[in-house]
Amino acid sequence: MNDKRKSPGPVRILIIATIVAAVAALFWFSQHKTDVGKEKGRPDFMTKVPVSVAVATKAAVRDSFAVVGISDAWRDVDILSETSGIVRVVSSEVGQKMTAGETLLKIDDEVAASGLRKATVNRQLAKRDFERYRNLQQEGAVAVSSYEAMKLKLEDAEADLVAARRRFRDTAIKAPIAGTVTLRTVEVGDLVQPGMKVANMVDLSKIRIRSAVPEKQVSRLSEGMPVQVTTDVWPGRVFRASITTISAKSMRGHTYEVESIMDNPKETPFRAGMFARTAFVGGEAHDAVLIPRQALVGSVRNPEVFVVIRGLAHLRKLAVGAESGDRLEVLQGLGPGEVVVVSGQNELDEGSPVSVVRQENGR
Repeated sequence: MNDKRKSPGPVRILIIATIVAAVAALFWFSQHKTDVGKEKGRPDFMTKVPVSVAVATKAAVRDSFAVVGISDAWRDVDILSETSGIVRVVSSEVGQKMTAGETLLKIDDEVAASGLRKATVNRQLAKRDFERYRNLQQEGAVAVSSYEAMKLKLEDAEADLVAARRRFRDTAIKAPIAGTVTLRTVEVGDLVQPGMKVANMVDLSKIRIRSAVPEKQVSRLSEGMPVQVTTDVWPGRVFRASITTISAKSMRGHTYEVESIMDNPKETPFRAGMFARTAFVGGEAHDAVLIPRQALVGSVRNPEVFVVIRGLAHLRKLAVGAESGDRLEVLQGLGPGEVVVVSGQNELDEGSPVSVVRQENGR
């Protein structure tokens, strides 16, 4: 009699399938456990993000804010011809410094000189006739009306002489101010006409700085208020200016033009058209928490920073106030002594482990 094996029953097959599925699930979970932990933000101390940090400091500051302005010359003059003629002499070059009254161009003056000589002669004749009629009228030899006619003739001749002198003087185009020639539009042999622009000069002994101030801050300003001026052209230098005018009418974007005046330093001169950062500083000081401006994540309108606590970076929302140079005033959300990330924020997430590679000095 043959020995026949019994086939496994359905219950046994179900048990074997369950065990195989459980083993497969455990194997998959062990392979993906590290990735899942990273996705959930669990710290992996083998992948710390290197960052630079700074300590929030408490210091006395004044109410202030800063905007970017444009420097302009104290005086910027377009020089126009007041006569017509051919340019005979050019006595100025672009970039040359000129004194007030110095000749820039000389226009042909032959006709003007002839007119001046004629007007001078006519005035002398009219004066001689007037004096003769005055003596005769005093003696009763001529009528009063004849004497008055000679007097009017003399006045007319004197007026012609003044005009002739002016026409002759206009043939020499002179510098109206002391400054630097920035443009010359004619050369020897060119024909000029009255009202034609022939040159431009600027006076850079002082500098006007025009700043666009938002409407929220313009009410805090007044004429004579001190202004701190900085520029990337001369880094590390702070210049002193004062407000001279505040516009009563807003420009585009609800900003008002504020003009400040400063002496142009000879060692570090400003040029017309340079960008300048103007900081308007208030009079009273108060204590404030300050952090570097580069610590912000995002913009000033939605300020956030990463704060380092026990080796982990935590994102925190702030309320900020005015800027003071390269520092930013914190009104709420951060206390003095806390450590903020100033470099490497782009690689961070909430709870990321960090490695401090450099700490900036608080100022």
